[in-house]
Amino acid sequence: MITELTAVLGLIFGLIGTIIGVSNYLRDKAKIVVLLQWDMAMTSEHENKRFGCITVTNIGRRAVFISHITLKLPEGSETTHYLIQGSLKGRKLSEGDPPAVFPVDQAGFDEIAARWQCIIAQVSDSTGKVWYSKKVKLQPTWAKTA
Repeated sequence: MITELTAVLGLIFGLIGTIIGVSNYLRDKAKIVVLLQWDMAMTSEHENKRFGCITVTNIGRRAVFISHITLKLPEGSETTHYLIQGSLKGRKLSEGDPPAVFPVDQAGFDEIAARWQCIIAQVSDSTGKVWYSKKVKLQPTWAKTA
């Protein structure tokens, strides 16, 4: 009787421990949210110039080191990716850190203006994981010339 009770209690506590361990693992994963916006205006010497903006936010519990950021261009373009120069040195994003913001010069996208909907931001971290932004729904000013 005592042996059976001990076995049942061991089974119950073992299952509870496994469930808690798995839920902690899933909760503590790194998670990055990437947002791409076009036609952002800057104050200062660039009064009439518009910029794109890539915002990278760590909403997970683990720190993440961003290795580089690119704009993934549509298939059939002369180049496949447009590297964001300000992201080359990398940046660590810990839990609760403010988002990393990277401006993108909108000049030079005339070649792909007709396929502007296919441009997305791509963030690579130091573990090799790649995170993507959603497609932009509002047409940028540089694409209205197409």
